[in-house]
Amino acid sequence: MKFAAPDPVAAADWYAGLGFRTATYGDYAIVRRGQLCIHLWACAERRIAENTSCYVELADVDALHAEWATLDLGKGRIEDAPKDQPGHGMREFHLWDPAGNLIGFGAPMAAASS
Repeated sequence: MKFAAPDPVAAADWYAGLGFRTATYGDYAIVRRGQLCIHLWACAERRIAENTSCYVELADVDALHAEWATLDLGKGRIEDAPKDQPGHGMREFHLWDPAGNLIGFGAPMAAASS
C-alpha cells in the first residue's frame, strides 16, 4: 500500500518507533513489519492522507494494541482499546499516523478470544 506523507523520512522514523524496519530514498520511504509493507510518498496535501486507509488482519490484535498503547505516538494516535465488532465478526482497533493515514487492525472474534 502507499500512504501520503508531507515528509516521508519523518514518517518512516515515526513507524520505526512502532517496530517497523525502514528504508529511505530521498523523498520516498518504505516501512515493513512482518507482512505489512507501507510505501510513503511525499505529498503536502493532508486531505489525501486523511482519505487513505487500509485494514490488516492478524492473529493477536490485543497483543499488538498492548505493545503500541504505551508508546508516545507524538502527533499519531491509537484507539483506547480493541473493540468487538459482532456485525462483521472482528475484534479491531485503529491507528492514525501523524499525516492522518488510517490503519485498521483486526482479528476474527473467535481467534481474538481464544
